[in-house]
Amino acid sequence: MKLAELARVVGARLLGDGELEVTRVRAVQDAGAGDLGFADAPAELRAARSTNASALLLPEGFAAEHAHELPCTVLVSAQPARALAAAIEALYPAPPAPRGVDPSAVVHAGARLGIDVAIGPGAVVGKAVLGDRVQIGALAFVADGVIIGARTRIGPGALLLEGVRVGADALVGPGAVLGDDGFVFAPDDDEGRRANVPVRHVGGVLIDDGVALGANTCVDRGLLRDTHIGARARIDNLVQLGHDVEVGDDAVLVAQVGVAGYATIGPAAVVAGQAGVKERRRVGARARVGGQAGVVHDVPDGAAVAGTPTMPHLTWLRAMARLKDLDQLERRVRALEARLAAPRGE
Repeated sequence: MKLAELARVVGARLLGDGELEVTRVRAVQDAGAGDLGFADAPAELRAARSTNASALLLPEGFAAEHAHELPCTVLVSAQPARALAAAIEALYPAPPAPRGVDPSAVVHAGARLGIDVAIGPGAVVGKAVLGDRVQIGALAFVADGVIIGARTRIGPGALLLEGVRVGADALVGPGAVLGDDGFVFAPDDDEGRRANVPVRHVGGVLIDDGVALGANTCVDRGLLRDTHIGARARIDNLVQLGHDVEVGDDAVLVAQVGVAGYATIGPAAVVAGQAGVKERRRVGARARVGGQAGVVHDVPDGAAVAGTPTMPHLTWLRAMARLKDLDQLERRVRALEARLAAPRGE
């Protein structure tokens, strides 16, 4: 695609030769002739000065100061990440959506399939409802009663069990498991022997429109009500959402996050990788939870917290900065205590 046309498609400002053509997008360090390099992080921006790319996609601030120093044409964007996404869509057109039921798939006679549904090899679809242009990946399992909205894609090997409803334009990654029972047991101390009796769940899983669930994510069904993921939420790989969890619209949960039963993640909140949220706690709207944090108290709307247990993010940063000095501080305190305890001369 010529750079002048690409700039128009991605909404960027062109500085240089618009007649040049690029065929792919590459990291700025790897880009060569015919490539559009992308740079946004500090290390990438430093590498931009010596790139071999035919063109660079750069953020506005950096381009304003350094575009004249760069060895190639520049596309300038106020939202470089969104421009990158648009450039990828333009230069790497998606293959046509598959259609039809593979001969090796097993589909219940009572299943209701919309137009242009695709069901891959070895998939099993029970008495479910699949909207128009739904795609079911190879070896996926869709139980009786499951409802899947139009244009939703279910990845290979995913399991959608009883009580699951997925909205339109959603993505369920490979190996995801939706609708298994949560971790709820009734203690039984009969005759002095403690046993934990599993409690069967009768709630479901409700996933709204536009949600993306990563590979091997697990979403437990509710105990008595639905586990609910709001519209456009982004759930990364290997996230565990317990029974009766509520995730608000546009929330982001990064890889390996664990959310215990009955907890709430507010709209547009971000929970970073490997963080954990205790049972029945609430992370407020637009709140930010740092990586590996332990949420044991409610987090207010708009707050930024980190650490275990969580504390305000700046407090945690100061505490971590002082942590390396604790050994030296202990020695100083012991020396002062020794001097104070020593007998004083006349």
